[in-house]
Amino acid sequence: MARGIPYVCNPRGVFRNRNTTPLVGDHAIISVTDETKKVGTLHTIKSRKNELRRPPIANIDQVIITVAAAQPAFNAGLLDRFLVLVASEDIPILICVNKSDLIKDDDCFTPYIAAGYNIVYTSTIDDFGLDRLRAEMAGKTNVFAGPSGVGKSSLINALSPTLQLETGTLSTKLDRGKHTTRHSEIFALSQHPADGFCVDTPGFSSLDIDSIAKNELAALFMEFEQFLGNCKFSNCLHFREKDCAIKEQVGHKIHPARYDSYVKLLGI
Repeated sequence: MARGIPYVCNPRGVFRNRNTTPLVGDHAIISVTDETKKVGTLHTIKSRKNELRRPPIANIDQVIITVAAAQPAFNAGLLDRFLVLVASEDIPILICVNKSDLIKDDDCFTPYIAAGYNIVYTSTIDDFGLDRLRAEMAGKTNVFAGPSGVGKSSLINALSPTLQLETGTLSTKLDRGKHTTRHSEIFALSQHPADGFCVDTPGFSSLDIDSIAKNELAALFMEFEQFLGNCKFSNCLHFREKDCAIKEQVGHKIHPARYDSYVKLLGI
C-alpha cells in the first residue's frame, strides 16, 4: 500500500445512526463527488482487526510505547498503564526508551527487561538505535504512544526526515512536555510499503484504566501469565490471598517493582 492522494470525505448518515465513528487506520470505501476538489463520501468501513481506545486508532500491527530516559523524568506508573491498556487489546508492544543519551542509571528499566518486553533504546541526538527501530517497524502499521515531551514526533522525523512534523520543548517548570501533536495521523515512512507506516499521536500525562476489570488485570502483566491458574483460589486477585502462585514468584521470576505496580493498579 503506497501513500495515496488524500480526499476529504463526509461519512454517510448511517454511521451516526449506528453510533460508529471512523478511526485513523480504518480501511474504507469512498465515492468521489468532486475529483478536482478531492472531496467524496465515506460509504463503508471494513471490519477492524483491532482497535485501540486511547489513542483511538484501528488496524494496528504494533504499538511503540515511547518513554524518555530523562526530561521528562521516567514515570513507571504511566508506562505500566499504557502496557496494560495495549495488552487488553492484544496488540504487540515495543517499548522505546528515547533520549537514551541522558541515561545515568538504567535500573528503572530492569523490571521490563526481566519481564520479557521487547525494548529498543534510541536517541535523535546521535541517531543511536534508529536502525534497530526501523527494523522493528518494517512492514507494519506502528503507533507511537506515550507521554508528552518524550520525543515521539522527533523520532518520526529522524526516521523519515521529509515529514517534518512539528516538535516542541519541555516545560522546565513542570518537567512535562507540551502538546505539539493535537491529532492522530498516519504516515508512510518512505515510498516503499515494506518500510512500514507510523501514526503520531497526542501525548498524555495521565491514563485511565477503569474499563479493565480487577480480575482481568493480572493476565495483562506478561510475566504473570505462566503462573496464572496455579493459585489455591480460582478467583485469586494475588493480593491478600494465601497460597498465591503470583506472590510466591515476587523477587524470583517477578520483579518486586512490577508486582508493586500491579497492586497500585488493582486499587484495593
